[in-house]
Order: sequence, then structure tokens, then C-alpha cells
Amino acid sequence: MDKKRKASGISGGIFLIGLGVLLFTGWWWPGILLVIGLSGGAEQIFRGQTVRGIGTIAFFSAIPIVIAIVQSTDISWGIVGPFILIVLGVITLVKTFFLKDEVEEVADIEKTDRWSS
Repeated sequence: MDKKRKASGISGGIFLIGLGVLLFTGWWWPGILLVIGLSGGAEQIFRGQTVRGIGTIAFFSAIPIVIAIVQSTDISWGIVGPFILIVLGVITLVKTFFLKDEVEEVADIEKTDRWSS
């Protein structure tokens, strides 16, 4: 079984298990975001894109945590919303300027693997 197919199988399995847990607990929102993040991140990690995978898991895990914190406190969404957009902008800039080389290296490795098979 090749690496991409195995990664897709692992991702699909994690997603189905996550859906089962959501059905059992009834925690659809924002639980579905956590399930999407875990399955997508796992697929990226098993394809060799570890930094991207961890970033995906962290991003999709942070959303339910932020929602839970905001709901349990009296923090206004007028403060949280702009803060979230600023953080997303900073993350985008960091990925563009500092992680670009790693992404290009992974793409070069995948091209090499494709032509050597």
C-alpha cells in the first residue's frame, strides 16, 4: 500500500471514529471542527508534512477552545472577533515567509518520488 493511500485510510478512519463520538456525545458544534482538524492533520503528518499537520490540528483544536472560553466568560465577541482575525493574519504571514522553504522541499520530494516509481 502506497503512502498516500495509507494516509487517506488513516484520515478516513479517524474521521469516522470522530463522527461516532459526536453522535454518542451530541457535541456537534464545535466538535465537528475538532474532528476535521484531527483527521486532516493526521493525513498531512502521515504524508510527511509534519509541520502542516500539527498546524492544522492546532488551528482546528483552538477554535472549540476559544468558543468554550468565550461562552463561559463575559468576553464580548466584539473583542474576540478582531483578535482572531489578527492572529490568523499573523499565522498567514509566518507561514508565507518562514515555512515556505519546507513546503517547497516536500513538493520537490513528492515530485522525485513520483518520477522514481
